[in-house]
Amino acid sequence: MKRDWDLIRKLLTDVEEDNVLFSELPAEPKWENQTEAQYIKELDAFRAIESRIFGHFEMLVDNGYIDGLDIIRPNGSGFYYSLHHPRLTMAGHDLLDTMRSATIWETIKTTAKTKGIELTFDAIKSIGSLVLKNTLG
Repeated sequence: MKRDWDLIRKLLTDVEEDNVLFSELPAEPKWENQTEAQYIKELDAFRAIESRIFGHFEMLVDNGYIDGLDIIRPNGSGFYYSLHHPRLTMAGHDLLDTMRSATIWETIKTTAKTKGIELTFDAIKSIGSLVLKNTLG
């Protein structure tokens, strides 16, 4: 899975604002009147979305940006989760604050691309500091 920084920004915002965390996740398809091939296609599409969303939450939890959320991957067959009043950690708030402003966020992404820098958590913080410094004068 490739990191999607816009999704990470959205997930952090959802946690901070106490939004429903998995609202982007569609309902798992049921095998009803469609052909087996169509059902498998729908299930594969669902699994891809599920993997993308849960995978990004998992990265944020594993790296200490979100607390109160557990992501479980049982035997490679989907995901389970448990919620215990999810919240951003201080590091999560710092990361989101760096990414919050749409203008600053776009400048961070553009700067990284122009300089040939891969976006990592550390790069975002570093570039964000420079962008803020330049913005403030």
